[in-house]
Amino acid sequence: MKYSYEDALAYFQVPFAHPGGKQLTSELLINEPITTETTILDAGCGTGSTSYLLSDLYGARIEAIDKHAEMVQAARRKASLLAKPFHVSVGNVEKLSFSDQQFDLILSESVIAFTNVANTLKEFARVLKDKGRLYLIEMTKESSMTSEMEEEMKAFYQLEKLLSEKDWTKALDTAGFKKVEVLKASTIAEMIAEGVKMGDDSSHQHIKLLKEDLSQVLIDHYQLNLQLSNHLGYRVIRAMKT
Repeated sequence: MKYSYEDALAYFQVPFAHPGGKQLTSELLINEPITTETTILDAGCGTGSTSYLLSDLYGARIEAIDKHAEMVQAARRKASLLAKPFHVSVGNVEKLSFSDQQFDLILSESVIAFTNVANTLKEFARVLKDKGRLYLIEMTKESSMTSEMEEEMKAFYQLEKLLSEKDWTKALDTAGFKKVEVLKASTIAEMIAEGVKMGDDSSHQHIKLLKEDLSQVLIDHYQLNLQLSNHLGYRVIRAMKT
């Protein structure tokens, strides 16, 4: 059986598995007027670390979804530790089960690139309230990335396409989002030089030898990111639904 990058993240319960890790997540919504009545969708919640953090900080009404059953189980365990648990369910970001205009905020961290981007953004626009805000942390190809590098990335992560910053802003505009702002732009090389984490657990120390094939997926992930560090980046994007 060939395991995916997502399978490895689920098995090893990797928290905040996105560039910037917990620190970036903590800073992302700091200027948002979030209250206990604010409705937030954590789209592609992984092990639930972000939902737990936001619930703990704001006590907001949070729906967390992920398509991976092991991720959902881990997120539910985190939610059960809170006085006001967030709700966790299995869900596909390309076909959300929520009603139209349900959420004030949507947060998605290193998720959409692994989906059909147009379908996912269309669904986000549907379930987001008018003037609702979308926050994304997503991988991007830099202008120096060759077609061979891009094909290697697409093959390893099972991507339909790898987007540039321009591609992301165009996709958001097409989906009905306006006021698209790139809050942070960085290559992986710049991120490493600044001491920013590739995720909250990027040291290999968490890898369990009893699952050597899954361990190899994470090792290959880190090595590929380092190999292409000058040509691969990430963007933090905020957009508003009109």
